[in-house]
Amino acid sequence: MMRLWNSWLRQVAPQKLTLKCAIFAFCASVSATVATADLSLQRAVVIAAERDANVTAMRQRVASRNVDVESARDAYYPSFSLSGQSSTTDSDGPAITLTVSQILFDWGLIRNQIAAATQVRTQAVADLKMAVEDLTLQVAFYFLDVETLHLKISKTREYLSFAERIAEHAKNRAEGGLGDRAEVARANLEIARARDEMSQLTSSRDRAVEQIAFLIGQGPGRTISPPEIGFDRIYGNSSRLKTAVRIAPDYISARAFVDETAADIGVAKAKRLPTINLEAQARGSLDGGRSRTAVGISAGVDLSSRGFGKRQMQAAVLDNQAAQSSLLAVERDLTNAARNALAELGTLRRTEAARKRQLVEAEKVLDTYEEQFIAGQRELVDLLSTGRDLYDAQIDVIETYDDRKRTEYQNARDLGVLGTLILSAGG
Repeated sequence: MMRLWNSWLRQVAPQKLTLKCAIFAFCASVSATVATADLSLQRAVVIAAERDANVTAMRQRVASRNVDVESARDAYYPSFSLSGQSSTTDSDGPAITLTVSQILFDWGLIRNQIAAATQVRTQAVADLKMAVEDLTLQVAFYFLDVETLHLKISKTREYLSFAERIAEHAKNRAEGGLGDRAEVARANLEIARARDEMSQLTSSRDRAVEQIAFLIGQGPGRTISPPEIGFDRIYGNSSRLKTAVRIAPDYISARAFVDETAADIGVAKAKRLPTINLEAQARGSLDGGRSRTAVGISAGVDLSSRGFGKRQMQAAVLDNQAAQSSLLAVERDLTNAARNALAELGTLRRTEAARKRQLVEAEKVLDTYEEQFIAGQRELVDLLSTGRDLYDAQIDVIETYDDRKRTEYQNARDLGVLGTLILSAGG
């Protein structure tokens, strides 16, 4: 950056431009460089996360849950209250009363309330993480759309060139009396089909680019192919997969909910027992009457129909049992989905490799058929059918590649590691 700045100063100094003009020209140059720079998936995800309204809302929710935790801790500190009485409500005349109260013993009520608020905050953080993962997956899929559509356009362009070349040969054969106009018409039909496919693919790619621009708030320029994240290589190990499941946001959120309901049980128990407070009170008369102060210890418990907390205890215990069952279900579902994904990725990799080997042989066959057609030893329909088969096979390879990458990205998102793997792949 400094070299670029010094270079600009050397250019503008002989022209005696003002410093303001130099700075303006320098910034314009940098802006142009950024605008034309290739955009990686890693960079696009960072930009999108900074401006996404849903992610911002989740961040604010986490901040709110932090405030809730601090609010619960405030219960440990003394509380102050100020009240006033008029002569019509107090026989001693109008006065102001200041009361200071400090909890001495609450059977773990405040401690469990803080624990519950802390676990709610943990769930909010997990939700934020998954919101970022969802956004990352959305951006990644659009990058994959651009990549695969670009590959398909390249193969369609090759097929179009092949069809145009064959149409020219068919025209020459017809003019030489070795063929008829039907062959030319058939070749032109294939050209029209290839051009229609090219138009559709180009339109789809443009829409994908527009969606990337919408998510990052600027034109993406040329996008770099999304990286290989190696999901099956990293999590093919059972112990590593188990660890990944245990730190997945969905699992952490479910685990936090179990801990929250356990804290709620503690709250329900504490509410059934008397809370011991130290209280000090000072009363000041407003009409010159008698003022007084008092210090004492108070204990109390709610004796209403729900004050004994029996039903609250029952509800808290049932909620905790339900949360534990949900936690087990989340762990099983994440593990099962990951294992199925690993098996599917293995199949897709083998299919992709096999189809690539088939393409090599199919290309040799097409080259041979074209030589034979030019020599008058093959019919046009045989050549065009073989060319179309090769083109379809090339598209199948691209789609298999796309399916494999999407499977990797989707399951990395489910474990909450997609963003981490993408950033790691980017060095």
